Amino acid sequence: MMAAQSITKTIRLSPEEGAALKQMSREEHLPETTLLKKLVLEGLARRRLEWACAAYARGEVDIGGAARYANISVYEMIDELKRRDIEMVSPEQFLDGLEDLADLFDMPELREVAGELRASPVQ
Repeated sequence: MMAAQSITKTIRLSPEEGAALKQMSREEHLPETTLLKKLVLEGLARRRLEWACAAYARGEVDIGGAARYANISVYEMIDELKRRDIEMVSPEQFLDGLEDLADLFDMPELREVAGELRASPVQ
């Protein structure tokens, strides 16, 4: 297996930002470069999660797609959506979608299952 190549990125900081980075570096007992990488990776993860939640809320991705984009499990994505009060697909919406798929792919068995689920008391 080949090791991934690293790339170098350069940023410009104001004197105040540089001083804040230096102080945080001392407090965290990390070299500034290590701290910068840690902060960038945390920021990227946060940004991907933000995008995934927003895209899910707009209906652009399903929960699995949102979780994959955010690089977290579906269970973690569900917890995050709940934490943000983002409404997830209701059982009724799911069954409507299932019936649409049954019609689209001409699968009467699937439509029958959707009907049985709709009639069952537990959803």
